[in-house]
Amino acid sequence: MDRCRILVVEDEDTIAHILQAVLEDHECEVHIARTAEDGLAQVKRMSFDVALLDIVLPGMNGLQLLTKIREERPDTEVLMMTSHASVETVVEAIHHGAYDYIRKPFQDVEEVWINVQRAIEKKRLTEANRSLIVNQERQNQELGASVKRLSSLIEAGRAMSEFTSLSKLLDFFTGLVAKELDVERASLMLLDDAGEELRIAAARGLGGLELEKIRVKVGEGVAGRVARTGQHILVTDASSDARARKSANPKLSDSFISAPIVLSMPIKSAEKVSGVINVTNRISGVPFDEEDVAYLAGLAGQLAVAVERARHFDDLQRAYESLKAAQEQLVFAERLKAIGQMAAGVAHDFNNSLSVILGRAQLVIRRIDHEPSNLADIRGDLEAIEKISLQGAETVKRVQEYTRIRKDLPHSKVDLNVVVREAVEMTRPKWSEASKAQGRRIEIQLELNEMPYVSGNLYELTQVVGNLIFNSVEAMPNGGAIQFRTYFEEDTVCLEVRDSGVGMDEETTSRLFEPFYTTKETGQGLGTSIIYGIVSRHLGEVVVDSAPEDGTRVTIKLPRLLGHEPTASAADVTEAEETKANTILLVDDEDMVRETYGTALALSGHKVATAASGNEALEALAKGSFDLMITDLSMEGMSGLELSERVRKTNSVMPIILLSGWAIQQDEAQVTEAGINRVLAKPCPIERLLAAVGDIGTSPVAT
Repeated sequence: MDRCRILVVEDEDTIAHILQAVLEDHECEVHIARTAEDGLAQVKRMSFDVALLDIVLPGMNGLQLLTKIREERPDTEVLMMTSHASVETVVEAIHHGAYDYIRKPFQDVEEVWINVQRAIEKKRLTEANRSLIVNQERQNQELGASVKRLSSLIEAGRAMSEFTSLSKLLDFFTGLVAKELDVERASLMLLDDAGEELRIAAARGLGGLELEKIRVKVGEGVAGRVARTGQHILVTDASSDARARKSANPKLSDSFISAPIVLSMPIKSAEKVSGVINVTNRISGVPFDEEDVAYLAGLAGQLAVAVERARHFDDLQRAYESLKAAQEQLVFAERLKAIGQMAAGVAHDFNNSLSVILGRAQLVIRRIDHEPSNLADIRGDLEAIEKISLQGAETVKRVQEYTRIRKDLPHSKVDLNVVVREAVEMTRPKWSEASKAQGRRIEIQLELNEMPYVSGNLYELTQVVGNLIFNSVEAMPNGGAIQFRTYFEEDTVCLEVRDSGVGMDEETTSRLFEPFYTTKETGQGLGTSIIYGIVSRHLGEVVVDSAPEDGTRVTIKLPRLLGHEPTASAADVTEAEETKANTILLVDDEDMVRETYGTALALSGHKVATAASGNEALEALAKGSFDLMITDLSMEGMSGLELSERVRKTNSVMPIILLSGWAIQQDEAQVTEAGINRVLAKPCPIERLLAAVGDIGTSPVAT
């Protein structure tokens, strides 16, 4: 523990000296004040980790000083001391923000240090939590910016593919670049047929110049050099960059350089340069960076294809011999569409997940800040974050499987009533808190009957219901009700979701599940197609009944899991099994992973030793005896598979679990050859890890 700064406010010299001696023995920096006024003055001069305050002091009393400290230094933890203990005093001290309460005389001065140590730990945990929240918000912002850029590229490619007029295409592109890069000036220059000169074909912010008369020879000026070399130029300081000074041309406004920033990007396809896009004068004044370069390069690549298509459009219409080129363009467009659909789908899924995680995290913060905290509510919010995180892991799994044909079907036993309750709870920030903030009230009505199980994936089905809730909320701008009803007919389990929203016309209903079809101004058109895809993978069907101003009813029908009796809740039939305490070696090169899983295993009664590498693990195995080893796959120096192979040379019976973020891609034969008993994919829920540890002796290899 780092050296801590402690303030002791005590008017009795003997007690003050005792406290100072005890705390300094534990390497604390101790400051003594005899009065509350002196203590407050010290608090204003410096920050303290913990303050120990006597309640009875001359002048201002300890409770009054407590209030002042909470105002001046809210992060300082406060312990109250008094020989006049009473329930009322305790309640009042805690109400005013005290961490704990110590009675005098001290029975054991070391107990004072224990209380101080706990207060210090609480302060540091609070600071760590705050840091985590700030880091999460920053990562959310970065992810949001990346998704926005990716969506912009997808939308730009789609929009440009619809232009057949070259002049309109170039004007649209230049306006898009000026908007997305936040610049005052942008110019798009094309090479003439001879490939010797550039002319301005479209521009923004170049008023006052006779654009139609401007010509730049290839090799001259910044734009001319980019056209000749086919390489972009990024100038962060035109006054010192030799390329800018060498290329400057007073007749052309310094060749479109406006210090301190400039970016010039070639427009090329198949290594052939057809033009240059120049941007300058960012409104914010922030220099361009490599992300801007990559974004503009992506746009320029799409533009090159669009320019080629626009230039040859008439020829392709008239000449049959151009059919092959047209087919190649079609193949390219389909590939681009597939990539765009995947990227937009991931953005859609993660935006929904992040909305729930962010909303729940903010609710936890608000509940912690408003005393007294309701631990049940906080636990509920954290459980919702846990569930949506696992749903996000399923999304990652689908991305990892993108390059393969997925033939497996969901096979877990799922209760649709549980799916509905979890989806309602996870989307509460959207349909409850956010709607109330907008001045509308959304009511959730549940009619959940006793149901048979279905075979499926809990998180995917929860995502389906969550998307339906989001759609219903957006369809009720003035508020309303969302009704859920579960029932079954013979071997079919049904979930009906009905809202009192604006409804849809016949054309919208018929196209509802088409990818990219949307009636929302900012929508991706992927929510309902994701619903359709998940339900289809579950061998089910979706039926939609809607009419304008008459709400919408969506019915999901899934095949019943035969051989299982109806049940009201999966939670009712889940029982915890006692597991044998094991001595476990946990191997992972990530500190936080070792700490998290190690703590979970220890809390379940297991004795845990950790290693940060394969070599450390081998040393630990040579010195001690272990019942089980859990190892990561990807580690520097020695992978988890290599470690397992080396362990098996000397120990053929100790069970080994491979815990890895790449587990979905492991070859079963390779895993078996390495002597792995079980493979678990990260992120692995703690309950799944504990269950695997419990039954590792009898379970087959699983991924």
